[in-house]
Amino acid sequence: MDARCPKCEKVATFDIDMNKVKCSHCNFEAAYDDYIEIMKENAVNMAVDYIPDRPGF
Repeated sequence: MDARCPKCEKVATFDIDMNKVKCSHCNFEAAYDDYIEIMKENAVNMAVDYIPDRPGF
């Protein structure tokens, strides 16, 4: 199964049997639970950086 690498943003692989996410491009490797936490943090950071373009605010 494919996943997005949080380090280089290319396609990484998720090994269901070993429960690990690995990226062959930048050698990122993490347990699935750690990977989910990293991706959650990235999503929160993107949400904080979002500034809506609304006049009057």
